[in-house]
Amino acid sequence: MKKTCLAVASLITLMMLPPAIVRADGGELPLPIAFVSNFLQLSEAQTASLIGMIQSRDAAIRPIAEALQAKQQALQSLLDTPSPDPSAVGMLMVEINTGQHQIATIAQSAAASFAATLTDEQKQRMDFVHQAEQVAPIIPAFKALGL
Repeated sequence: MKKTCLAVASLITLMMLPPAIVRADGGELPLPIAFVSNFLQLSEAQTASLIGMIQSRDAAIRPIAEALQAKQQALQSLLDTPSPDPSAVGMLMVEINTGQHQIATIAQSAAASFAATLTDEQKQRMDFVHQAEQVAPIIPAFKALGL
């Protein structure tokens, strides 16, 4: 537990440092990308790969998300009627579920393709973040108790 708390504290400290990475065009990176790049100590090529992955992922997800939103609105409209057609409701539910799974698959694939560009040390840092994510929800309880 002490090791995890120390790790979380280190992560927070690193995130507080100003990002030193700038894009090739002289503009600054968005803060989440800068923090990830700094924390993982990404090279410029890896940072460009991260940005490309995000753009590709978002472009692939966007039409599915838009279709999902339309289907969710159609489902809500259908459910707001006095006697919704059960087969239409079921069909929309299945289509919504399928779209959600498609988005999850795209996101997982994109994350895996980015992870493949990392060195072993960077992968360890990424694993650390995933472990910290697991304990993050309980940190406020410890703080509330003064622990």
